[in-house]
Amino acid sequence: MSSDTWNLTPDEWSNVLQSRDGSEAKKLAEELKTKGYKLPWVRVVLDHAEDCSKVLDMGSGRGELGATLGMEGKDITLMDWSQDNLDFSKELFHNLGLKGRFQQVDMTKALPFKDGEFDLVYSCGVFEYFTDEQIRGILKEAFRIAKKRVIILVPNAWSLPYRFGKWYLEQKKQWVWGGEHPFPTLKPHFGTATRGVIKEFSVGTKHSLDFLSMRGGKLMRRVIETVFCLKDHSKPSLLNQGYLLITIGEKA
Repeated sequence: MSSDTWNLTPDEWSNVLQSRDGSEAKKLAEELKTKGYKLPWVRVVLDHAEDCSKVLDMGSGRGELGATLGMEGKDITLMDWSQDNLDFSKELFHNLGLKGRFQQVDMTKALPFKDGEFDLVYSCGVFEYFTDEQIRGILKEAFRIAKKRVIILVPNAWSLPYRFGKWYLEQKKQWVWGGEHPFPTLKPHFGTATRGVIKEFSVGTKHSLDFLSMRGGKLMRRVIETVFCLKDHSKPSLLNQGYLLITIGEKA
C-alpha cells in the first residue's frame, strides 16, 4: 500500500461530488429516468444483483448506483460517512419516486447491521483510500453482513491511460480525488474474509482514456479508440486495461 494514500474529509467529498445550488439532484434524476446509468461497471453490479433483493452500498457518494438498483426493484440501503452526500441521495431518490434507507457510517468501524442482513454488499470507488489492514477489517464486516456476495470496485493499477493521466494531473496540482491508490488485485484481501469463490477482472478501457487531459489528449483518445475498436461494454477488458478493477467474492 502506498504511503501517499489519504482520504478526503466528509465535507471535501461532498464539495467534489456535488454542487450546492440544489438543482443537481433533480437534474441527475431526470438523466437517470431518460438515459439510465450506463457505465460498464454498473452493468456488472446489476448482473450480479439479479438474484438479490436486499442490497447495501458502502460509500454511496451521490447515490447514482444505488438509485439504479432501486429502479430495478432492489431494497437498497445507502451508507456514507458524509451526511451531505446522504442528503443529496435522499433528494435524488425522492425525485425518482424511490424508497431507500440512508445511514451515516464510518466503514472502518464495526457496521451497525445484523449477520447476513443483505444479499449483496458492494462498494465502488472507496477502498483505494484505506490501508491494507483497514481493507481486511472492512471486508470481514462486509462478508459478515452479506448473505450471498460482496463486490468491490477500485481503480486498476494495470490501466496505463488512467495511471498516466492521474500522474499528469497530480503534477499539475489538478487532481481532486485525494490520495487514491490503484490496485493490481484485491484477491489476497478477499481470501482473508471468505472461503467462497473469488473472481476478478477489469472493465472500462474506453473510460480510462478520459484521464488523458493533457495537450494532445483528445487526439490520443481518438487514435486509441479507433485502433483498438473500443466500445462501452461490461465484458472483461482486453489486456486488463479497464479503468476499474472488479473483485467479486461469494459467501462461503
